[in-house]
Amino acid sequence: MVERADPGRTGVRAGRVVGVLTALLAVASLVQSRGSYQQTVETIAALFGVDLGLSVTALFWANVALAAIARYTLCYVVGSLVGVAYDWLDDDSRVPVVVMIAVVAVVDGALAGLDTLSPLYATAYFLAWLPYLPVFAWLWDPDAGDDRSGPRRLGDSRDR
Repeated sequence: MVERADPGRTGVRAGRVVGVLTALLAVASLVQSRGSYQQTVETIAALFGVDLGLSVTALFWANVALAAIARYTLCYVVGSLVGVAYDWLDDDSRVPVVVMIAVVAVVDGALAGLDTLSPLYATAYFLAWLPYLPVFAWLWDPDAGDDRSGPRRLGDSRDR
């Protein structure tokens, strides 16, 4: 079977790289704010008279795991959408990808800065999107999109 190399799949692969980087940043920012998280959860639980059942530490690490998974998934999907949009634009240059990733990086960095109240994390999230560009350029093969790419179908006798 031949591996397909359309822009959407290429975007998914590049998005996975960014997803790993931003997941690591999410874990780092949450671990750094662990004390305030635990105080907030304990205060809210006491305010509403809720018995957590689980320890606050277990809730914290579950939150960290879910945040990392969410970041990875978000970048996976956004990477794919950038690739699909690039394909839809039908432009041979890489300029549309650069513009789209720049917009995504600025928005993601700004939101991370608001969430963490840290210019360092805002910059780190912005910079985490930059590897998307060389990975996309390295993996994208515009000649692989012809009818010879993809799996062979039953009754397909074309020579490879």
